Amino acid sequence: MYHVLHVLRHGSTLTKREGFIVCKGADGVEQSLPYADVRAVVIAARGVTISSNFLSAILEGDGIVLHCNERYQPCGLSAPLGRIVDRNACLAQAARPEKLNARIWNALLRRKTENQIRVLRGLDISSPRLELALASGPLHEGDCAKTYWRLYFPRLGSNAFRARSAETNCGINHRLNYGYAVLSALCHRSLLIHGLSPLFGVQHTTRYRTHPLVYDVMEPFRQFVDRMLAEFQPPPDEDAMKAWCKHVGTALRECRVHHPRYTIKLMDAIDATCKSLSDAYAARSVTPLWLPAMA
Repeated sequence: MYHVLHVLRHGSTLTKREGFIVCKGADGVEQSLPYADVRAVVIAARGVTISSNFLSAILEGDGIVLHCNERYQPCGLSAPLGRIVDRNACLAQAARPEKLNARIWNALLRRKTENQIRVLRGLDISSPRLELALASGPLHEGDCAKTYWRLYFPRLGSNAFRARSAETNCGINHRLNYGYAVLSALCHRSLLIHGLSPLFGVQHTTRYRTHPLVYDVMEPFRQFVDRMLAEFQPPPDEDAMKAWCKHVGTALRECRVHHPRYTIKLMDAIDATCKSLSDAYAARSVTPLWLPAMA
């Protein structure tokens, strides 16, 4: 058992006290966790102070500390000397196994399409075309995407698929893009924690200053943002985009996903998926891969 600790409170202080790491918020409230149980600490808040005894305790326990910038994107990593989270996974991923990557991508794409169908069902929309695509064999990502967006956008009062320049459509696209940006930061952090390089994609091509594996892993999670937007009702007395940003932050923390034996928070589901992907590369098999299914 291990924990990935996300520090989300601005102005927190992280210290070591006996066998525990202690996080003290700016409001004086303290929370503690045995540092022997911590695999990684993600510092995703502004103005966080860390003590040297906290840092040494995490590193001596073979944990890592992931540092994020003001946009909450990973920008640095503190790790023990010579630390590779999983040597077998790292080497297997770097070898770019064509057949394994094809199986992983097929699993990602199938779960993405299944989740798209569930989003549409939540809007009382049926999609025989997507259901047929799932049942008939290899999926064509572009065709599935066109089908999905042509059904999804009109229900939000938008024809954004055809007219992205209209004011209403831009508002919807901006909200989706913001939600996806937050989601990408969470996936990026988790991939690094579990020893995978974001530079080696399963399907997306590596380009300068891009992280293709982040985009690949995001695919079955994007629909959670789509559903959040479909259910979002901006308060009449507040700026809609500002309200949406708050809503995304709360929903990503509180949304729960079904796991084989229990339900877990969406943020933990991202960690579980990235850990299972690391295990899949280490085992050179798609069998360990776990992907989130929408309720």
